[in-house]
Amino acid sequence: MAEGIFRQAVQGRGDFRVLSAGLGAVDGHPPSSYAVQAVRELGIDISGLRSRMLTPELVSQADYIFGMTHNHIDTVMLLYPQAAEKTFLLREFDDTLDFFEKDIADPIGGSYDIYLECRDQIEQGIASLLRFFEVHEGAGIAPMKPGSIAIGADHGGFELKEALKTHLEKKGVSVADFGARSNESSDYPDFAQAVALSVAQRKAEFGVLICTTGVGMSMSANKVPGVRAALVADAETAARARQHNNANILCMPGKPASLDFAFAIVKKFLETKFDGDARFVRRNQKIADLEK
Repeated sequence: MAEGIFRQAVQGRGDFRVLSAGLGAVDGHPPSSYAVQAVRELGIDISGLRSRMLTPELVSQADYIFGMTHNHIDTVMLLYPQAAEKTFLLREFDDTLDFFEKDIADPIGGSYDIYLECRDQIEQGIASLLRFFEVHEGAGIAPMKPGSIAIGADHGGFELKEALKTHLEKKGVSVADFGARSNESSDYPDFAQAVALSVAQRKAEFGVLICTTGVGMSMSANKVPGVRAALVADAETAARARQHNNANILCMPGKPASLDFAFAIVKKFLETKFDGDARFVRRNQKIADLEK
């Protein structure tokens, strides 16, 4: 349904090539009768379309990849980490929806009404993402600026947060500060949630969270689906968190040995890439499966 609706939506808008592919799809299967009927009500014929598996070749060729659910996105990025910057949730561009409302459930096995609901959600998602790109002059600007950082701290990490923010901004890094705004007593889960949602919704590429020990921040941030928050106390662990675990949020204690020591940890975290070795992909997928 998504391929047919997307093709119609971009008709006459420019040179677009739209293909749908599934992570577990089998090549050559026709669409279900309910799917054909649902989009036929929109004047779209998908009866001639056939299923295809998502392959490395398709991933490489794509300018953008849009998934239906957060789990789809996590799996694509685990299997193809090189595609992370061009992979998005279809409905993440709709600001009227909260984090959990943005998933579009697979209608297979459901009633015709379920297919109609799925069709409408796909149509709304496509409309919202096209509006986004039109606002940005069709320049291919993603909602997330690669290298952007969401940062947050409670009173125990306030001073380090301020120092890190200044340090990163001087280096040209885009930093979104979610507080705290002072060293007055505050609750770390509030800041952990704000930063975690920013990363999970791909408004920021990475997050940095700081409290007195870093423990409360890491426990809180990891409650948000799609977040892999690592509590780190040295540069070597920061590198391993990225390389082996594909961590997207760095949690730190607020009183490091020195500012230079803290800066080195953040630098190592940001510059290290996820190793796409099959061992790490398998283990990270098992972590993602725990959220189901």
